[in-house]
Amino acid sequence: MNILVLSDLHIDTCDNFGTFQWNEMDLIMQIEGIRDIHSIDKVIFNGDVFELIKYSFEDIQKANPILMRYFSDNDFIFIRGNHDVLNEFAVNHYDIINSLGQSIHIEHGHNADWLNGNKLGRSLGKFGLTMLKKLSYSKWVMNIYFKIVALEDEINHIPKKYNTIKYLTYALKLLKDHDVVILGHTHKLESHHTYYLNKKKRYLNSGACTLGRFQGIIMDTETMKYELIKESKESINNSYSIRYAI
Repeated sequence: MNILVLSDLHIDTCDNFGTFQWNEMDLIMQIEGIRDIHSIDKVIFNGDVFELIKYSFEDIQKANPILMRYFSDNDFIFIRGNHDVLNEFAVNHYDIINSLGQSIHIEHGHNADWLNGNKLGRSLGKFGLTMLKKLSYSKWVMNIYFKIVALEDEINHIPKKYNTIKYLTYALKLLKDHDVVILGHTHKLESHHTYYLNKKKRYLNSGACTLGRFQGIIMDTETMKYELIKESKESINNSYSIRYAI
């Protein structure tokens, strides 16, 4: 089975407080092009698909009707992240066992840190974002905000709180029970190999699809071969065939 794993879209209401910054059809074109070219059997959205800390689900639906219909028309898997933990249609993790008994574990990864891994931390984070939203009219405040969250490829900026080994350590613990662990959350596309009890183990991170970037992982679950995707919306191939009609 070929899978496509994407995470951290942070789909919002397209206002000046958001980081999604994708045209609905452009994103659909990217996903559909990869599904066609790589014969993808299953698409898995690994958390923080919706920005439910800042916005209501109803407001996001109204702002992105084509994209939301696209999601509902397809048999996609949605995994909860810290920004969409209230998504009732999502699961906490998703596991795949191939014909050789090898295990692939996919989860968002926010449980590795205190701020997002427990109710108190999430409440404090939500309070901070609420206060920031009230100040979003200020260009000075928003410039600081975007400097913190913007993960532009050309400067390879990663938030300092995510630029640590704690997520790798968290993945290594999970790899005791699984052959492959795929996380998101850090917005950092990663690939690490190690060995445990003479078995090759892999930790992968699916990066992010915010600010017009398109990052993710394609994996053949039988052979465990994978490819990291790193593109921008400017590199969209307009020859991609679109299976989805508006």
